[in-house]
Amino acid sequence: MFHLFEKVNNGGVYVIAEMSANHGGSLDNALEIVRQAALAGADCLKIQTYTADSITIDCDEEPFRIKGGLWDGYNLYELYKEAGTPYEWQAQIKAECERCGIDFLSTPFDNDAVDFLESIGIEAYKIASFEMVDIPLIEYTASKGKPMIISCGMGSIEEIQDSVNACRRMGNDQIVLLKCCSEYPANWDDMHLGNIPDMKKRFGTLVGLSDHSMGSIGAVVGVSLGASVVEKHIKLDDVSSVDSEFSMSIKDFASMIDDIKAAKKISQGPTYDLSEKETASKVFRRSIFAVKDIKEGELFSEDNIRVIRPSNGISPKYYSEILGTGCCRHIKRGEPLLTDDIKDIITEKKESGFELRTVKPDDIDLLFNWANEPITRKNAFHTEKIPYEDHERWFSKLLSDPDQQQYIFLKNGKPIGQIRFSMDKDEALISYSISPDARGLGYGVLMLDMAKKKIREDHPEVKKLIGQVKKENTASLKCFEKCGFEEVFHQFEYDYSN
Repeated sequence: MFHLFEKVNNGGVYVIAEMSANHGGSLDNALEIVRQAALAGADCLKIQTYTADSITIDCDEEPFRIKGGLWDGYNLYELYKEAGTPYEWQAQIKAECERCGIDFLSTPFDNDAVDFLESIGIEAYKIASFEMVDIPLIEYTASKGKPMIISCGMGSIEEIQDSVNACRRMGNDQIVLLKCCSEYPANWDDMHLGNIPDMKKRFGTLVGLSDHSMGSIGAVVGVSLGASVVEKHIKLDDVSSVDSEFSMSIKDFASMIDDIKAAKKISQGPTYDLSEKETASKVFRRSIFAVKDIKEGELFSEDNIRVIRPSNGISPKYYSEILGTGCCRHIKRGEPLLTDDIKDIITEKKESGFELRTVKPDDIDLLFNWANEPITRKNAFHTEKIPYEDHERWFSKLLSDPDQQQYIFLKNGKPIGQIRFSMDKDEALISYSISPDARGLGYGVLMLDMAKKKIREDHPEVKKLIGQVKKENTASLKCFEKCGFEEVFHQFEYDYSN
C-alpha cells in the first residue's frame, strides 16, 4: 500500500528520499541508502528507471554536450550511463524498502520502464520535471491507475495543466504536483515557493516540493506554505557520484525531517483558540482595579481606578464608560472592579438602550458568524465548526417552525446577542450567546431576564424554562443563577409558578 495520501490526510508531510545516482555504481550502497533513509524518518525511497539508450542516443555532437554547471563536459549519454540504476537491482531495492517499512517509488522515462516497474509491483509513479511535457508518457503511466507525482520544474501554467489533464483523461485523479526549480543546486531567488498555495487552488491537487536547494530551509518554507510532500536527494558520506554535490547527508536529512515536522506544527491555522499555557497566562493581562479606597456612591475617576495587571477585574475596554458613574459598594484599594459594581450603568440604560426583536431572514449571516465564534463553539455541547450549508438548512427550519422562537438582543440598535427558545408543550429549552465585543458587562443577565418576560408574553403556554450548561462555562452558570434559575440535575430550570 502506498501511504502518501494516508499520511497527508492525517495531517502529516510525506517525505521522499531520492537516491538518484548516489549509489555510486554499487548495489550495496543502494541498499544501505534505503536502510539509512528509513532510520532517518523517510516515508519513501525513490529511484529512477532508465537506461542511457532510453533517454537519449550515444552521440557527441554539439546539441548533446553539456556546457557549464555541475555536469560541465559530459555528453548526455555519458552522464545517464554513469548515473543510472541497473534494472536488475530494482526489485532488490524495492524489497529492502518493504523490509524497512517505507514506500518504494521510481521515475520511468519511457513506456518500457513503466512495464518493467509494473512487473515488480510498483504502487505509484513519479514523473520528472524534464518529462512533464512528454504527454504520451504521462498518459501511458497514468493509465495504470496508480498515484502520479509530477515535478513541475520549468513548467508554465499551460504545461502543468496539460500534464494534469493527461492524467485525468486516463481516469486517474490521484495527482500530486511538486513545485520544483530545475537547477542543481537551486538558487533561492529562483525557487518561487509562493507558487505552492496558488498551484493547490489553480490545479485542484495536492502540492509538494521537489527541493534541489542546499540545506533544509527550502523544505521548511515549502511546508509552511502548504507543501504536503517534500522530496530531497540524499547521499552516503563516503560515496561520490554525479549527484552528490547537491545532495544532503543522511544526518542532515534526519534533521530536515525534524524541521519539517516543527514547521508543520508552527504553520497550523487559522485558529484563535488559546493554548492551555496561554489560557493560564491570561491572569497577567490588565483589568480595572481600584487604586484608592472608594466609598459607596462615590464617582469612579482617573484618580481612583486604573487599568493595571492582573486580570481579575472587568475588561479595560469599558474604562471610559465607567468613568464618572457611581460606585454601588465600598471598594478597597487593590480590589478589582466586578460586573456587579457597574450594574447601575446597565440599569440606567436598560429602558432606552436595550431591546429584543424577533429574528429576521437577513439575520442568517449574523447568527452564522456568532455560532462559529471560537468561544461560542468551545462552550457548545457540539464543538465542531458548523458548515454554512448546515446552517442554512437549520435557519430555514427555524423561521418556519412554530416551536422555535428566537430573538436578537440589541443595544442602541446594534445586535449584541441572541437567545432561542425550543418549545415542547409547556417547557422551553434555552440557547443563547453574547457577541464577543459585548462580553463581560453583565449583558447576558440582562438579556436572559428580558427574554424570560418576552417569551412569557409571546407564548403564555410555556410554564418552565430549561438551560443546559457545560460545567466549564462558569459565565453562563452564574448568569442563570442571577436570573433566578435553580440547578436541577446539572441543568437550570425556571418555573413560572414559583
